[in-house]
Amino acid sequence: MTSSHWRGRRAQHAIEFAVRVSLALLTPLLAPPAFGQSPAQAKYLVSIGTPSEKIVSGIVWLYSYSWYGLDQYKLAAIRNGVALVPLDIDRLKREVDPHPNTDAYVVVIQAGEHLWFRTPDIPSDSFWADLPGAVRLLGSTTGLPTGETQLVLAAPARRHIILLYPDGRPKSNLDLSVSIYLWDRNHCGFHEGLPLGSFRTDASGAIEVLAPLVPLYFDGLEFYESHGIGPAGPAYSSNIGMKISDDEAVVSKVAWAVPEFVVQLQVLTPAGRPRPNVDVYGNWSTNTCGGHDRIAGTDARGLARLDLDATFTALTLIVGGPYGPGDPEGDKNTRELSDVELRELFSRHKLTIRW
Repeated sequence: MTSSHWRGRRAQHAIEFAVRVSLALLTPLLAPPAFGQSPAQAKYLVSIGTPSEKIVSGIVWLYSYSWYGLDQYKLAAIRNGVALVPLDIDRLKREVDPHPNTDAYVVVIQAGEHLWFRTPDIPSDSFWADLPGAVRLLGSTTGLPTGETQLVLAAPARRHIILLYPDGRPKSNLDLSVSIYLWDRNHCGFHEGLPLGSFRTDASGAIEVLAPLVPLYFDGLEFYESHGIGPAGPAYSSNIGMKISDDEAVVSKVAWAVPEFVVQLQVLTPAGRPRPNVDVYGNWSTNTCGGHDRIAGTDARGLARLDLDATFTALTLIVGGPYGPGDPEGDKNTRELSDVELRELFSRHKLTIRW
C-alpha cells in the first residue's frame, strides 16, 4: 500500500469521526419535543364506590368564590378513568386568575349531567400550597407503586326529603329545582350550584334524590321562615332558595303563606289638611337582595292604600327626593313610622298621622 493511499484513508476516518461527534452533540437539540421533559402533573385513577367502577369520562373542575362572584376553571378531563391534573402552580394561578378576595376553592368532579362530587371548602392559602392534597379531599385515596393515585369517590346515596306545612300536612305536587349546594355568600345571597335536575313532591310531600351526602339546595323555592315578633305579631322572612342538610333523610316544616292585609294610611299636615304626593316606602325581611322599595303614595286626600303582610318591618314617608346620605333636605322630608304607629296600623288596618 502506498503512503499516499494510507494518508487518504486516515483523512477519511478523521472526517467520519468528526461527523459522528457532531451528530452526537446535535442529537439532543434535534430531538422531537415528545422526548423533552413533561410538565409536572399528577395522575389519578378515578372511580366511584370501588376501584373497579372507574369513571369512563368526566371533568375535574375548580371553583373559586368570593362576595363578588363565582369562577370556574377546567383542571383536567377524565378519560377511561384517568385524570392528569397539572401541578404548575404559577401557570395555574395565571390561568385561573382568582379574585384577590377569594374566600375559598372547591374541587368538583362531574361524572354525568346530574352526577357531581365536591370537596369541602378549601381556604385560599392551603389550596395553592397543596393542590394534590386538595384533589384527594374528593374521596379516599391510595398511592400506587407506579406513582399514580387511586381516587375512589363515595357512591351517591338515595336522599329522602319531605316538605311539610307547619301543622305537619304534606306539601304535595310542588315542583323543585335541586342542586348540590356550592355558594350563596354574595351580596344578594343568590345561589349557584351543581344541578341535579327537576323533581316534584309526591302525596306525602317527599322526593328522592341520588346525590353524595353533602348539603343540597332548592333553587328558586319560595317559602316563609319564622322571624321573631313584628308589628303584626309573629313575623316572617320572605325567602327564595332553601339549603338542605347533608343527612340522608330530611324533614322540613316551613310556612308557605303568611297573613296578608290591606291597610289605609292618611297623612295630614300639622294644620290638618290632606298631604298629597307623599311616597311610602316599605321594608320587609328577606334572605335575598331587596327588602326595601316604594309601595304606594298618598292621593289628593292624603290617603294611601297599602298591601302588607307579616314580613314587613318598617314604613318610611318621603317627600321629594331622591336624597343622598347626609342630605339635610332628605332629613327634613323623611319620616319613619314609630313602633306604636306601626302596631296600630297593622292591628286596626287604619292610621292617620300629622306631619
